[in-house]
Amino acid sequence: MIMMKKTVFLLIALLFCLQGKGQSPLVIHPHEDEPANLQDYTSVFLAGTIDMGNSVDWQTEAATLFQQKEGKYILYNPRQAEWHPEREGEMDYQVNWELEHLEKAHHILMVFLEGSQSPITLLELGLHARDGKLTVVCPEGYFRYDNVRITCQRYGVPLFKTVEEAVSHLGKSNNK
Repeated sequence: MIMMKKTVFLLIALLFCLQGKGQSPLVIHPHEDEPANLQDYTSVFLAGTIDMGNSVDWQTEAATLFQQKEGKYILYNPRQAEWHPEREGEMDYQVNWELEHLEKAHHILMVFLEGSQSPITLLELGLHARDGKLTVVCPEGYFRYDNVRITCQRYGVPLFKTVEEAVSHLGKSNNK
């Protein structure tokens, strides 16, 4: 069963390699293998509000928007369909997976949603504000909007009000 799953995954990845604009980006979640040959892809980590799965699934919107862009994208999406915090070592795995993929991604799309505090996203903003990979979405209604705005301004991080604007910007600045 595992061999069949990996074979299907690799066939899908191969199809993505052969396709261009208008095709779905390759989306990788925790506990999923990624293909080895990704040098032609621009990688984007989808950092931001999840609220233990209770927030709007903005990551799916982002994937749909990347589908409309020229180029090949791999999206690292930390949102798991089924989160099992009781599983031994799961929290360590999740946090380490996120830290590893934040570091290896070419770009980080970071989204703060109104009505959320998003403390981990604020932490990630602090960790990556200076590395030149961030594009941030933060509506003025976010409870720490001014902190996010000022930090982005200070470190030259592009700041947008919507995911659509941010993905459009990333599509234009598709340099690895």
